[in-house]
Amino acid sequence: MSRSDSRFTFLAEYFDPQASMVRQYQLVYYSGDQTIEMYDIKNKRVFLKRCPYPSLDQKELFVGSTITIFSRQLKLVAFGDESTTQHFAANAGEFFLIIHSGGLLQAGNIIAQLSNQEVRVANIRLVDLAPGAAKELQVSQRCYILQASGNDAWKKADELHSRNSSTTRVFTDPSDCSLLREIGFNSTSATAVMKNCAVCVIKPHAINSGHAGPILQRLLDEGFEVSALGMFTLSPADAEDFLEVYKGVVPEHKRLVEQCASAPCWAVEVRAENAVSSLRAVCGPHDPEICHVLFPHTIRSKFGLDRALNGVHCTDLEEDGPLESEFFFSLMLSKA
Repeated sequence: MSRSDSRFTFLAEYFDPQASMVRQYQLVYYSGDQTIEMYDIKNKRVFLKRCPYPSLDQKELFVGSTITIFSRQLKLVAFGDESTTQHFAANAGEFFLIIHSGGLLQAGNIIAQLSNQEVRVANIRLVDLAPGAAKELQVSQRCYILQASGNDAWKKADELHSRNSSTTRVFTDPSDCSLLREIGFNSTSATAVMKNCAVCVIKPHAINSGHAGPILQRLLDEGFEVSALGMFTLSPADAEDFLEVYKGVVPEHKRLVEQCASAPCWAVEVRAENAVSSLRAVCGPHDPEICHVLFPHTIRSKFGLDRALNGVHCTDLEEDGPLESEFFFSLMLSKA
């Protein structure tokens, strides 16, 4: 079997809300023709016959990833066989990156450097460190903490740090990584203000295509204050709740929900004068086709594919800014 026709096997878990139990499956992905199949481990039977599933990107396949297959949200918890383990071993290098001080205004560009080198951001959050922790880590109190991995990850991390030495710090020691995971991602506190704000949600398809960094940098370059940022995995029910206002209003509502629940998204709270209208102007109309013609410099024109895969969600109504921020940085954070 050629490298391009590889067979990857994962152990996947699905929480069945009706039975209130976790079900285990073996997920098999064939890279040559982008087909998948699933086996029910407990009942020892085929659950899903091999079929095309082109919307699943191979970049989404790693232990710890959350993917959606035919509306079922699966968490990949382990490799399923030795060949898959060996293949992904080369991509197992993990490090933590802190972007701080003057780098806060260039965070999108720094993240784009990672994407360009095929380093995957597995988690990210904007945090306010305690003074003692900031001093110990030699960074500013407000900073981005990123968990990342990829082929030759440590080498690429060192190269990135050498280009951004005054605004980044790289950590590869397991004890340091454990500490940063704890203070960065296991806390329910957030930097969100939840007033006079708007929310931009970078959608899974844009993240998987390496566009999260450029989108974040566009917001920064437009003069928005990024007051909170985090990565969130929405269940179908969570996505339905968040997008409920669009139900019966836009014909693509179901696809919007499916996209937002398909993989992790980044929620970004921004502040500016007239934050909601300003953000809408930068993002552009929902339909990228309209953006291409009338608003070619907008985010959705550059990164959108259609009305559901349009790069980002942005707050539409002034009164919804604090509500959307609260949804992510209070409700969803408490579930993390």
